[in-house]
Amino acid sequence: MKLRHKHILALLIAHVPSAALRITLYRRGTCFIGPMSVDLADRTFIGRFNKIECGAGAADARVAHMNYTRRFQTGSNSLINEAHLFDVLGTIDIGRGSWIAGFSSQFLTHGASVMNRDICIGEDCFLGSAVRFAPGSSVADRVIVGMGAVVTGNIPDSDVIVAGLPARVIRVRDESDNYRFEKTW
Repeated sequence: MKLRHKHILALLIAHVPSAALRITLYRRGTCFIGPMSVDLADRTFIGRFNKIECGAGAADARVAHMNYTRRFQTGSNSLINEAHLFDVLGTIDIGRGSWIAGFSSQFLTHGASVMNRDICIGEDCFLGSAVRFAPGSSVADRVIVGMGAVVTGNIPDSDVIVAGLPARVIRVRDESDNYRFEKTW
């Protein structure tokens, strides 16, 4: 199938009214693996080769005390481009209108002695390629996360640009920074 046809197909899938049916249709190159709750809001676009997984070990009754919520959810009009890894032992919440752009980002919700596992991406955020989110990390609304940034904690400020290792606020967005993530679908 030509790339143009694949793109059109993905856009059509984003408009399917049933989240369960969208998940089934997205399985073309994107993997949903393991026992988890998946809630894809309306007009969620998921590109190719993404891996959204929860190991079977997390569902074992012997580790029930570990607080594995195993939930992946997106807000409406969100976009997940290609080849990202989502480790869903906790909750990963991608806000309305947010873009996981580029490729090769990692979102990890487990680690040694980790109690706060959940990752939260605010509304209308833009994440560049190859970003990393550690367990318990989050960004507020309208945040731009620079390519290769490693978010290791909570960034509570809205309307900022973050970058670096560890990620920190490098600039506050102002009215001259009117970059909007307009979708044509």
